[in-house]
Amino acid sequence: MAKKIKFMKGSSRLTVKFVQAGTNKILFEIKDRDWMNIGELFTDHYVDQLLKQTYGHDAAKLEKIGKVIVLVTGEYDPIAG
Repeated sequence: MAKKIKFMKGSSRLTVKFVQAGTNKILFEIKDRDWMNIGELFTDHYVDQLLKQTYGHDAAKLEKIGKVIVLVTGEYDPIAG
């Protein structure tokens, strides 16, 4: 009989990643978050302020970053079933 594998989340904790869209470079991460509604918690204003706190208020520097993608990620481990 073939071995069965299923993927299960190892933890309920999530990581929020801020990714530079043009290069796929991770700008920074916020780790160990509980489940969240990303649209309600990470509003335009909140994301704007996080980026300015991290990279400063220099318009040229912020413009160089370009488009930012905010991702919520979870880790899933293969479990023999």
